[in-house]
Amino acid sequence: MLRIYSCIVHEHDYRLVLVAGIICLLASITAFSILEQARSGTGRRGAWLALAAFVSGTGIWATHFIAMLAYQPEIPLAYDLTLTLVSIGAAILITGAGWWTALRGSLPGAIAGGAIVGAGIGTMHYIGMSAVKLSGLIVWDRSFVIVSVVIGMILSAVAAAEHRRRRGVVPWRAALLFTVAICGLHFTAMAAASIYPGPVLEMPAQLIGSGTLTTAVIAMASIILSISFIMVLFDRKLIRNSAEEARRIRAFADAAIEGLVVIDGDSVVDANRSFLQLAGYEDVVAMPATLGALFAGFDPFAYPAGADSVASECRLIDAKGEEHDVEVLLRGLDWRGAERHVLAVRDISERKEAAERIAHLAYHDALTGLPNRAVFADHLGRGVDQAKGKRAPIAVLCIDLDGFKAVNDLHGHPAGDELLIEAAHRLRGVVRGNELVARLGGDEFAVVQEGGSQPTHAGLLSERVIEALRQPFAVGGQNVRISASVGVAIYPADAETPSDLIKNADMALYRAKAEGRGLARFYEAAMDEALRQRRQLEADLALAIGREELKVHYQPLADLGSGTITGFEALLRWDHPRLGPISPEMFIRLAEESGLIIKLGEWVLREACSEAARWESPLKLSVNLSPLQFGQDDLVGAVERVLAETGLAPSRLELEVTEGLLIKDAVGAVATLERLKALGVQISMDDFGTGYSSLTYLRMFPFDKVKIDQGFVRDMIDNPQALAIIRSVIGLGHGLGVPVVAEGVETQAQFDALRAEGCDQVQGYLIARPNPIDHFEGVVMSRTAHEVEPAKVVPIRKRA
Repeated sequence: MLRIYSCIVHEHDYRLVLVAGIICLLASITAFSILEQARSGTGRRGAWLALAAFVSGTGIWATHFIAMLAYQPEIPLAYDLTLTLVSIGAAILITGAGWWTALRGSLPGAIAGGAIVGAGIGTMHYIGMSAVKLSGLIVWDRSFVIVSVVIGMILSAVAAAEHRRRRGVVPWRAALLFTVAICGLHFTAMAAASIYPGPVLEMPAQLIGSGTLTTAVIAMASIILSISFIMVLFDRKLIRNSAEEARRIRAFADAAIEGLVVIDGDSVVDANRSFLQLAGYEDVVAMPATLGALFAGFDPFAYPAGADSVASECRLIDAKGEEHDVEVLLRGLDWRGAERHVLAVRDISERKEAAERIAHLAYHDALTGLPNRAVFADHLGRGVDQAKGKRAPIAVLCIDLDGFKAVNDLHGHPAGDELLIEAAHRLRGVVRGNELVARLGGDEFAVVQEGGSQPTHAGLLSERVIEALRQPFAVGGQNVRISASVGVAIYPADAETPSDLIKNADMALYRAKAEGRGLARFYEAAMDEALRQRRQLEADLALAIGREELKVHYQPLADLGSGTITGFEALLRWDHPRLGPISPEMFIRLAEESGLIIKLGEWVLREACSEAARWESPLKLSVNLSPLQFGQDDLVGAVERVLAETGLAPSRLELEVTEGLLIKDAVGAVATLERLKALGVQISMDDFGTGYSSLTYLRMFPFDKVKIDQGFVRDMIDNPQALAIIRSVIGLGHGLGVPVVAEGVETQAQFDALRAEGCDQVQGYLIARPNPIDHFEGVVMSRTAHEVEPAKVVPIRKRA
């Protein structure tokens, strides 16, 4: 480095060195600008490449010889004309080959091309040095020679790579790197040369003196570089403006959401990106040349010359040969000085599909795809209108899935949806050509059957429906079984209007479900009266509380070990003023179906707690809760208020719930039960063993008592399986530390068997029938509880 520095500072005129550097930089900028035009592919690639080779070659040559003029070895110098001309030719040819390689496109190509250019710089320099004639001898340091060539090749390769990387901008960085490559090679090579004065040699006749050479080099370099630079700037500006305008127009076209196609008659000229994406082509070249191959049902010649079309629909044929619904609009266009047309294309496939889906959903059930209630009513109405003149029969079948709710609760809504879809599929399979099957909502379906011999045909269809829906369903990864109840009404025998026909079929369905489910029932006139009575009874129940028609009776629970009465269960009774006693099973179900159960349940709780609070003996009070009561806003708050108002100690209250409560929403029900238990009341499971997951529920919540369903107690003497179940429940209760109560004990044999099995408590007619509380005055009023003889249980009677 010191040698190179010394060579530049002490052996050169720095002013000429500066001129050489400026000439070199201008030549580099001009050369790379010309290369940018060659790369842009404007149709003059060869001419631009030749001009780049000429400018860079002459720039290198001029830089070298200006620097040689700056060299001051204190010995006269002259230059051989032939070798000087050869050096400039070599510089132009080799750099031209290098630029051609660099423009091949890839980064490795650019690097290789730059290295070739660097080799050209070295070739030009050493041929130019061989043209030097002086009185002395030049000795070369080989290591510096090699280093100089390496510097030129590496820096030229880096400059070419930088130019490729930053294409499209003014090439300042590449030009500076190329300038350093030229100057670095030259001065490193000059540092490699040592001149030893010698005798005066005979000089060739064709020599160029330093003064002449100076004038020629500067003049030629200035003229060539100035003209080339001005040319490049002018052309570059024109091309840049043209390219910018083209990019602006293309960007504007590509920004359009709609596809745009420029056409000349039936020929395709150009298209924007949106259309290419819509049609599935990568570029315009890959598209068909004619509109007929792109569109089906569109004729551009159908419109008068100069007239624009209105929006019309046709089919677009994409690259895969598939057709899509599109909307097209034709407009006139001045395209590069010629009259053309532009076709605006909009994809309407999704819009048409959405319209079809909306139309389908308006008339069909979204889950099953069956016609919906609106279609069913319209079809039935038209059928009745058409049948009026001919008095032709029409049957309406209302179908309800028995057991669907249990499947939905146990296996989840997705399984319930699977079942409904499969049920709809089976119903489609059993109906005939002109029979319409529809889904009315939930698990309710209906069929309209026109013509035929009625009621025979309706009866046969009902049998097919019941049989089809009786077969197992594969849902949720397992097989489940349900059944179907069918109600049938026939026009005109059962009703004259569609609404009455549907109402009567519903009544027949209600009867089928009431009589055992899995049945088909035809409408009978007596059903109207039954429905009227039911509605009247519902209205009477709503008024029964205020009329004091409802009473709370009590049934005792006895301890099997001591025979002691431990508490009473509150049971609601209704003595109708006109109909007499109403079965609890009937009016409780009616209260649940009508929504009266919440009001009724709170009334029973308040009456029973108020009564129990007056007892001298601190006996337990059991009150049943309906699962529907857990749906009210604040069941826990209602219980807390009743206890506070009546003064009953929470520890004396026992709330009985059934497994049906936990089936629907186990998590929510358990949360409510825990809050109730936090009040201090006890929770017992009623009718244990009749549900689906009794043991699961015992694990989910720590019940204080378990009551064996009376159905098992009733059969335990004659049915070993019933006895085995009772024995298992008692053993389970003892294992969990939970008392077990047997309901429905009516015989001494049952009592003895339960005591032998270790049952904790019993309840039933053998102990006492439900009665008003004053019937048990001796039990609840005395401080010593009445005892039942263990050996011989007798009913407890009111004291005289």
